[in-house]
Amino acid sequence: MKLAGLCSKAVDYAKNGKPIELRGNLPRTLIKFKPDWDKAEVTGARDLDYYESDRALGDLFREIQLYDPHEPLKGFPITSPRAPLRDAISLALEPLVQYTAVAGPDCEGTATVGRNAQVDPDALHAHYVREMRYICATHTLVDAPDVRLMEEEVVLGTILANCTQPRLRTDRAYRLKLQSETLVRDIRSYLIASAPGRDPSSSGPLTELQLRGGLRDAWAMWCWAQHHRDAEFVESFALIALGVVLDCLKRLGALPDSSD
Repeated sequence: MKLAGLCSKAVDYAKNGKPIELRGNLPRTLIKFKPDWDKAEVTGARDLDYYESDRALGDLFREIQLYDPHEPLKGFPITSPRAPLRDAISLALEPLVQYTAVAGPDCEGTATVGRNAQVDPDALHAHYVREMRYICATHTLVDAPDVRLMEEEVVLGTILANCTQPRLRTDRAYRLKLQSETLVRDIRSYLIASAPGRDPSSSGPLTELQLRGGLRDAWAMWCWAQHHRDAEFVESFALIALGVVLDCLKRLGALPDSSD
């Protein structure tokens, strides 16, 4: 009866504009556990908070089979990468980078990688990891300390977990994209700002010398990522470096014409 009264007042909110206060007014449940069909459709929901319902709704709920996002889809070939810098992208870009930025053989091994670079990939990656950890922890649909977003979700700017509140999902996905785009922009600007003769506070167009310096730094960052594939968030870290490499090559006119 108490719930019915609160429901009646909630329905009338659209007409009279008087909200109801739920805190302290809801009756306590007989047991603290909920049926499994009422399980929160978010990543990280605890199974111990729910019991298996023997009703028809519980049977229908358990018949739904969802794809595991951590398992690869059938039909897609999975091949482990070969030795560092022996992948198709590195083999295609290495001659262009060496010719354009005069990189030489600096990216052939971990001992000489980044010898001509002005940026420290280790320090830059450590900063990137701290920011990514914060993003993955603060934009989840469940405010729990053990729930994190995946790196792929941050890259795509979306949240894969299901949610019964579309507005909450939309708001958090928007903030996720906004913060991740800011992080990518900061990393890109740091690579370009570290070029020789470049004033970080300057907003003018980049010179050819500055673009070549940024290309060397971004390529050193890409090479570092290929030699540290087990590092945290290294895949997205490498994508940022690849984007800067391609952007510098395009501005320097080193990319082949796609119309040929």
